Amino acid sequence: MNKVNILLIQNDINLAKSIKNYLEVEERNVDISNSGTKAMSLFDKNQYLLIILDLLLQDISGFKVCRYIREKSTIPIIILTSLNDKVCKLQSLCLGADDYITKPFDLEEFIARIKSLLRRTYIFSKKILNEDYERFAGKLKLNKKNYSGYYEDFIIKLTPKEFKILWLLMEDQNKVYSMDEIHQRIWGDSILEREVNPVMSHIRRIRYKFEKLGLESPIETVWGFGYKIKI
Repeated sequence: MNKVNILLIQNDINLAKSIKNYLEVEERNVDISNSGTKAMSLFDKNQYLLIILDLLLQDISGFKVCRYIREKSTIPIIILTSLNDKVCKLQSLCLGADDYITKPFDLEEFIARIKSLLRRTYIFSKKILNEDYERFAGKLKLNKKNYSGYYEDFIIKLTPKEFKILWLLMEDQNKVYSMDEIHQRIWGDSILEREVNPVMSHIRRIRYKFEKLGLESPIETVWGFGYKIKI
């Protein structure tokens, strides 16, 4: 099973590092941020299975971060904060948080609650931890459950092949994919010299769909090499 990716958003960096070290022993990958703005950017660019969120951040309120994430995803969110206040707890839960833990806390109990939440969310609900339903790149989001694309407030209507091309390019967002590799991965064979290149024609149509909405194309051409997703 792949490691579970966790976004840890904490004002106290020393505490965040201690939690990160403990979680990585438990076979988790953890990204840390003490900035709400940076955390929202990380969330948009990466795929996480759990958010651990402080309400007291250096730049913006944790409530704003919670609302932002919940509007885009059903990912589980644990609030970990020093605010031991019933109003803050109720507001967090109303915004979509799944659990609320106050500092100081017992680290072993905290880890147990993380495991329990992940189990309930991804196993008891018939999901698997390494199942890949959503991908994000900048402002672009793909949802594999309904094969839809979303960019800010726009819904991008994609054909199955167009969706698969974008999904592939978002698999490794720093990689340049050659036309041959894209064709092999999507169509299952090599491009014949005599045929019209279907990769180019599909990418052209994808770009047109974004451009007619006044949006920038999410696909970048790397001349002489191939294509990559813009991040």
